[in-house]
Amino acid sequence: MITEDFAAYAARLRIGFSSSIPADQLQAMLESFMSGLAMDCLEAGTRLIGHIKCLVETGDEIIACSVTDHDARVRCRGKFDSSRSEVDLIVNVLQYGLRKKDLVRIVADCGKRSFVSHVSMSIEDLEIEEKELIQLG
Repeated sequence: MITEDFAAYAARLRIGFSSSIPADQLQAMLESFMSGLAMDCLEAGTRLIGHIKCLVETGDEIIACSVTDHDARVRCRGKFDSSRSEVDLIVNVLQYGLRKKDLVRIVADCGKRSFVSHVSMSIEDLEIEEKELIQLG
């Protein structure tokens, strides 16, 4: 179901810390980020969360988290096994009620707030817009 008030945003966040952060603290930051995204979207006017998902993939670790309801409850498969000084994650927000520019701002604000003690954070918009029509046949 896609209506006029549907908007989606996909981004890669690269977060750097001045020193290694313990695994349990990284997990808490990630879950706080995901819950915060949902709550911030709802407070800004989202009327329906399609899904908010993220993926962290490094070496043997794969962490997939999602929020799919207004309760902002985060469900994760996998967790950080070791401390690290960098986190690279992909987040995908699908919702009804806000515009994409609102989602861009919410992801940035929530990232800064959730990943405390970060020294660097870059956000890359992963949306690909086709410039030319693809014709089949």
